[in-house]
Parts: sequence; structure tokens; C-alpha cells
Amino acid sequence: MKNILVVISFLFGVIFSELHAQGGSNYTLFGIGDLRNTLGATYDGLGGTQIAVPSDYAINLANPAAWGIVKTTRLQGGFRFNQQSVSNSQATTGQNNGKLEGIATLFSIDTTLGVAASLGFFPFSSINYSLTTPTSVVAKGNTINGEIDASGKGGISAGYIGGAFKIVDNLSFGFAGIGLFGKSSSVVQTILFATDAFSSVNQRNDDFTGYGVKSGLLYSPMSNLLLGATFSSYSALHGTSQIRYSTLSSSQLASDTSFEQDFSTPMPTNLGLGASYKSGKFLFALDAEMQDFSSMNYRGGRATFRSAQRLSFGISRLATFSPGTAFGDRIAFNLGGGYQQLYYTINGIGINEYFGSFGMQIPLGAGAMLDGAATIGTRGNTTNGLVQELFGRFSVTVGIGETWFKPFIRD
Repeated sequence: MKNILVVISFLFGVIFSELHAQGGSNYTLFGIGDLRNTLGATYDGLGGTQIAVPSDYAINLANPAAWGIVKTTRLQGGFRFNQQSVSNSQATTGQNNGKLEGIATLFSIDTTLGVAASLGFFPFSSINYSLTTPTSVVAKGNTINGEIDASGKGGISAGYIGGAFKIVDNLSFGFAGIGLFGKSSSVVQTILFATDAFSSVNQRNDDFTGYGVKSGLLYSPMSNLLLGATFSSYSALHGTSQIRYSTLSSSQLASDTSFEQDFSTPMPTNLGLGASYKSGKFLFALDAEMQDFSSMNYRGGRATFRSAQRLSFGISRLATFSPGTAFGDRIAFNLGGGYQQLYYTINGIGINEYFGSFGMQIPLGAGAMLDGAATIGTRGNTTNGLVQELFGRFSVTVGIGETWFKPFIRD
């Protein structure tokens, strides 16, 4: 118990300073940025498939009903690195970033009744973009060329606390309360390539607050088959924007205006269904999720918001921990892939994502696990002034476990 408590104290201090700006793409210019649906490399390796995939060694972020499957009290933390190759019809550039991505703890209280509790922090959404667009103006019959530089970072973080229990032997229920908080900042600078021209800088800093609830079910209608369902509901997302408009000449600040304004935008409910089937050493799983963002009114710009949909699959070669098992058979291997209809269209074109993944789960001894996963995919296209992104997402997670609550004999 002491080992886990020491690590928790250290990681909580790091997470509060590092949880923002968890990667993303230039498309995070719109809305609340990229949404996260996993915490840790175990489920990343399965293409994010997790609604009906409980694990003894990983904390399931999507379906709290899976918490009751875990047999030990666990602590989980990790790191994610993002690499982007961004292309339009004329050029290609690369961008990358990496951050610690959250911490979660799970307390297995009664393994017979499937009673467990969990709490933690994780990145709910991420904003991280940087782009340059050529521009020109005509003044006194002369054309002055220039550029518009736009960048932004930040995002929404979530803290949660909840529990799980078995309703009957083949049906488990889980629930969690969620608090949303975070900040984002953006800068748009217009630069004209002339000594007597003025440049403008628009800066915006937003903060966010909100809350929500998440619930889930796991049902086993027959041996080796699991069905899962999840439901999440959120309050409106509230915040305050600090906005500053500045105009600069080559030598001085010509004008400067600052003000604050409040904002509020609806946050949609999320519905998810999943299934998994275990056959011998292999597990096969499918997920489907839907979330309707059509009523969102935050950072729309050229985007029109719509329903987000996500379909994914995962295949796992399960590990075996029987005495005498070779080390290679104690490693789990995961494959996954899927399709995601993102929640916005730009210039009338829907932005979609296709991806594939691979991961490994390696035992470190004494209940500790090292997970690694790589996800590679593509997003968007280069038509109608848009950009196409090829991305690689690489995550590493370490989880440790101890037995805190001893089983006892029941009459």
C-alpha cells in the first residue's frame, strides 16, 4: 500500500501542471479540440475498443462497469507522443508534441461482489495547432503581400470519481461523476511585408468549467461473450474569454483593446455499445459510439458542427500467467483499427479519420505492467483549401497493483 501511495502523491503533482495541451492536429482550431476516449496504451493498442473489454491490469475509462473485474488495487499513469505530417495542395510540414496524459487509481474492494471504486484525472480534449496562410492587400494601387499566423494550445481536463458492483453474477453496473476544467489560448497575427504597414495581433484566453455523469453496464449472456453499454451526460460548458486586439507598426504599439466576455455552449450526451468474445487465446471486440455536437456554438469559425460517430475493432492475443509459462506467452499482443466521423464539417466537407493500431502488454513482475501502443492514421483531405494529416500516436503506460482488501469467507 505504501508503494502506491508514494507514487500517487508524486504523479498528482505532475499531472496538475502537465495535463493541458495533450497533442492534437490543426483541425483542433475548431470546437473544443480532439476528444479523448482512452486512458492508457492497453486500449490504444485495440484501436480504442474497450466498452466490453474488461482487464485485470488496465483501468477502463469508457465503461466504469469494468472496474469490478480488476482483482488488485491499481495505479496507472502514462505518456503520449504525437507526430503529424500536414499537407495541402502545395507543401508538407511536420509537427510533434508529447505530454504526460493522466493518472487513475482503482480500489478493488470486494472481488466476489465486484465492488470497486476509482478516481483520477485525464485529458478530455486537446487543442494544439499552428498554421500559416498567405494573404495580400491592395493599398494605393499597390499589392502588399503578407501572412496570417494562427496558433493555439490547451484543452479540457476531467477529474472523476465513481464505483462499480455486480447486480447479479452476469451483470455489472458502474457509474462516475465527472468535473470538467481547463484553459486554452490562441493567437492570430497578421503580418504585412512592408516597412510602413501595420500588423495586427488578436489574442484570446479561455477557461472552462462543467460537470457530467457516466454510467455503464457489462452483461454476459453466455460463456466468453460480453456485451457492454455506456451513457454519458454533461452540463453546458461555461467559461470566460479574455480577448485582446493590438495593432503594431514597425516601431511601436499603435492601438490596444482588451475586454472579457462569458460564454456557454451545450455539451452532448454520448452513447456507446460494445461486444467482445473470447476464443482460446484470442479476444475479439467491437465498439460503436455516437455524440451529437450539432448544437455546439463554441469556436465555430468556418466549421459547422454535426454528429460524431466512432466505429472500432480490436483483436488481442491474451497473455497466460500459469506457473511455468514461457515469458513470450506472458506478453499480450493487441491489434485494432477503426473509422471516426469527427464532429465538424469545414467548407462543406466532412472531416473523417481512419486509423490502425498495434500494442503490447509486458509483465514487469509483482503485478506491474508496461504497455506500449502505436496508432497510425489519416485525417481530412486537400480539397477545397483543406489539409490532410498523417499522424502517429505513440503511448506508454505503467500500471502497478497491490492487494489492499483481503477476501473473506462468506456463509
